[in-house]
Amino acid sequence: MKRIPVFVTVTFRLYVILIAIYTAFRIALLLLNLDRVGSTTTWEVVQAFVMGVRFDIVTIGFVIAIPTIILTVFSFFGKKSRTFELIYTWVLTVCFTITFGICAADIPYFDQFFDRFNITAFEWMATGDSAFVFKMVWEEPTYILMMLPVLGAGFVFWFFTNRIMKRSTGWESVGYVRYGIATVLLWGLVFIGMRGRLNEKSPIMVGTAYFGNNAMLNQLGLNPNFTLARSWLDAKNPDNQKVRFMSDEAAIALVQKNLEIENPNEEFPIAREIASDSVSNNYNVIVVIMEGMSYNKTAHGGNTRNLTPFLDSLMCNSLSFNNCYTSGTHTYCGIYSTFVSYPVIFRNMPLKRIPVLQYDGIAATLQKNGYQTAYFTTHDKEFDNVAGFLTQNGVERIVSQADYPIAEVKTTLGVPDDFMFRFAMPIFDEMASNDRPFFAAMMTASDHGPFYVPEYFKAKNDDVRYQITEYADWSLRRFIEMAQEKPWFDNTLFVFVADHGAALDTDYSIPLSYFHSPLVFYMPKHLQAVENEAIASQMDIFPTVMGILSKGYVNNSFGIDLRKESRRYAYFMGDDKYGVLDHEWLLINKPSEEQVGLYRYVEKDKKNYISEYPEVAEEMKKYAESAWQVSDYQQDKKKVKFLLHE
Repeated sequence: MKRIPVFVTVTFRLYVILIAIYTAFRIALLLLNLDRVGSTTTWEVVQAFVMGVRFDIVTIGFVIAIPTIILTVFSFFGKKSRTFELIYTWVLTVCFTITFGICAADIPYFDQFFDRFNITAFEWMATGDSAFVFKMVWEEPTYILMMLPVLGAGFVFWFFTNRIMKRSTGWESVGYVRYGIATVLLWGLVFIGMRGRLNEKSPIMVGTAYFGNNAMLNQLGLNPNFTLARSWLDAKNPDNQKVRFMSDEAAIALVQKNLEIENPNEEFPIAREIASDSVSNNYNVIVVIMEGMSYNKTAHGGNTRNLTPFLDSLMCNSLSFNNCYTSGTHTYCGIYSTFVSYPVIFRNMPLKRIPVLQYDGIAATLQKNGYQTAYFTTHDKEFDNVAGFLTQNGVERIVSQADYPIAEVKTTLGVPDDFMFRFAMPIFDEMASNDRPFFAAMMTASDHGPFYVPEYFKAKNDDVRYQITEYADWSLRRFIEMAQEKPWFDNTLFVFVADHGAALDTDYSIPLSYFHSPLVFYMPKHLQAVENEAIASQMDIFPTVMGILSKGYVNNSFGIDLRKESRRYAYFMGDDKYGVLDHEWLLINKPSEEQVGLYRYVEKDKKNYISEYPEVAEEMKKYAESAWQVSDYQQDKKKVKFLLHE
């Protein structure tokens, strides 16, 4: 070892320590997600960890590169310096402790989204919502506990690095030839490690980690520092700023065909005028957007913990749709698509678009029909610019945390669900006493961390994750029970849908449970109870409500009336990939890395059929991609509001 330059031995030992620490975080991630692994073999688990070493080496290389250049130059002079050793140790300790923090943050992030840590986690930083998010994190004990392994890993790294530097030998000159050869070899290996692979066409990508059909193990090999950096670079790429799957003309033609628009308006390509086919009804409309209420949490969705007895009873006694899917993975996605029946597009945040666009959505259209309009939330109305967007889109009154008694505000997410429902009752009474019908949307929040289960509610399960779902369902029951006592109940249409679901299944790289939502239209005196198996979307709420009201209107959206029209596919967006499905096939595509999978999801078949049925995949891709592109086109050209209808 004395004949090997010190910068080589030090760098090698640091790589070993860092790989060991990253592997420890990877083991923790695996142990906390064993229920997501499913059927596998020891060899597949080993493959995931071997793949993890590759991604760890990439991460280490990018962080250690400049310090190692300095170490290489300093060692050339052959003089040992304790001051330099201390500076080198502390600089690396600070840098790598930050990466350990990202590894720790990745664990709860993965639990929530079934996706490794990426730039989406920081979207609120630059939008004025960071204080709200930090408070929410601070109130969640599990997030705070994740600081302990970060500090522990940082101490372990400092201890061993300090020891290595302190005991390092070989600082004396080893000869120019040997020094030069060692430098070339070391930097050649570091460079190859940073690229992650020898192929000259492309460095290592996220898709390199996907070695089999096990979605959990495919992601296990990734290093969250790599996925964060990669997602940041992708977000900065100008090619990713706009949706461009095909020409606008081709996309418009496909959407018109899929929406069965026979005589399109020349200026507004997806607008279709819907005539009333019977006497118009002035029913009140209340839409409850349920936080995180995945269909998989219900007994209808196969859950055996009896978490949602009331919601399950509603699904049996209403016009309900068992195959409804939300358009995205975040609450703003659910609010946007429910209100305006437009899809979300990758990481674009439509509620925060400047200027705020006006759409022909449910609130704006009902307002034109003489309705009073309101929106209720448990917490801050400004988060995600919800208030600004809804005010521009037909909502006259917003009730939020500022309106509730301070004593009832329990967490950053504001008041518990049942308090919001109780608080709303006299407001509904007031609105019902006027001569105009009313529309209201209510956004619940309890089934989202930080969890707060009121003392007066007694849950059957011991785990707070199940208790909070029980409480959310109980709150819905209390809401309907209170409403049933009101004179306006029989004349009110209640709609229940999730903003998004939860990552409860992990059969594929996109958890379907994160998009699969209950969809219930409840009006016992006027709607026949039917459980419908048709493919449905969150975007279909607005047209279906208008159909139930039998009101003529302009449908300038991507939604359809589920009682009269059929939807061939549902499509939904993750942050960097999307899914499309019908009753047989699930297509998953990650355009940035050209990863496409086609699966028979009903049987949970993990075989990729893309090579056997390319025409099926291509049709599904075009159906969804044309819709996203036309949505982007409509927004850019400001055609989301049908001006001729003014």
